[in-house]
Amino acid sequence: MKTAHIMVLFSLCVISIICSVSTAAAGNGTLIFSFQYKDPVTAVVTPVPTAYVYLHNATKPPPMEKYFSMADQILWGAFGNGNYRVTVPEGTWYIRINQRADPAKRSSMGSKGPPQIGDLTWMQTAPFTISAGQTVNLGTLYAYPFASAPITITGTVTNGSGVPLAGRYVRAQTVPCTSDGYDNDVNQCGPVKDLAMQPTDANGKYTLVLRDPGAYYLYTSPCISSDYSPYTGNRCTYTPAQGNPVTVKLRDTVTVNITVYR
Repeated sequence: MKTAHIMVLFSLCVISIICSVSTAAAGNGTLIFSFQYKDPVTAVVTPVPTAYVYLHNATKPPPMEKYFSMADQILWGAFGNGNYRVTVPEGTWYIRINQRADPAKRSSMGSKGPPQIGDLTWMQTAPFTISAGQTVNLGTLYAYPFASAPITITGTVTNGSGVPLAGRYVRAQTVPCTSDGYDNDVNQCGPVKDLAMQPTDANGKYTLVLRDPGAYYLYTSPCISSDYSPYTGNRCTYTPAQGNPVTVKLRDTVTVNITVYR
């Protein structure tokens, strides 16, 4: 009877690929948290009981939650009412916690891959370190439904007197604009660097929608191209947002106003 029981457990591990050890071995730590969902309309809180923990080694670029890189570990350790206790190898990790929207995909095999629309998820874009024998308590985490473009940056572009500027292009990019000085021969503000670009409306307002969390440099210009030549007298100078770089997380809605002084 014992032999048959062991064979059943072994078969389950082979089928699911992922097997969690109930007691932490040498070189492992423990991650504990409560995973809940708060309905934005009714404010009713319900547990999220069938989520998996995705870990990506923070020493391996790029960060998982910026480009949805493949997870190095997919772990599970639920024990009821949305509470989790997961054995994690020591190291420095990016973390995503995700429950599939489709109940048929909530097995360990179905949980693989990046988040899908409607999944209940939570992401930690800054890495955390766990040491052997250490317990890291993340407390209560509130899931949100994953969306394809969950980050919004809005704001108003004005001149130095506070007057809104219409028709000014605002763009976000992952690198700062640089030039070699007076003649601007080296310029990193070309269209290939743009992740989002929108003109301001009649009231100087703009809205940019981004998918990936991270740090972004915002610039505004009267032209789609920000190339500038002092010899031709063109007006395509770019103005950086005073708060650059702007760091955003998933589901953020951030206001960034830009003042143009020239």
